[in-house]
Order: sequence, then structure tokens, then C-alpha cells
Amino acid sequence: MTEIEDRLLDILSKVLLLEKHEISDELKRKDFEPWDSMAHFIIVSELENEFEIFFEDEEVVDIWSVGDLKALLRKKLSP
Repeated sequence: MTEIEDRLLDILSKVLLLEKHEISDELKRKDFEPWDSMAHFIIVSELENEFEIFFEDEEVVDIWSVGDLKALLRKKLSP
């Protein structure tokens, strides 16, 4: 696990009230009730603050799973 993934899991664990080992790339918003619109907003906000990045509106609405979040972070943080 990379440092970026570890920091992402810290945020997801805190916001979704899950243990890190319970979070997988396949965890999807539509299948996990606690990941509602407010939790989604908080996750995005926490990630922007943690990594000092900004997500465009189109990017935010296209996040449907933890795997999507990881891919977007890789894109945003790559040199």
C-alpha cells in the first residue's frame, strides 16, 4: 500500500465509520448506504485538504467507488 492509499483509507475510514481492512476498491456508493451525498461531499473536501488539490464538479460526480477515488488521486497527484 502506498502512502497516498493509506491517507485515502484514513479519510474513508473516518467518514464512513469503517475499519481500514473493510474498505476495498470495489466498495461502491450505491451499495453502501452510509456513503450518501453528505458523506461524498465530506470525502471530497477532506481529500482536497489532505492532498492540496481541487476536484472539478465533473470529477466529483463521476466518483462511484473507492477504485474511482484511487484512480482520480493518481491522476491528480502524478507529476
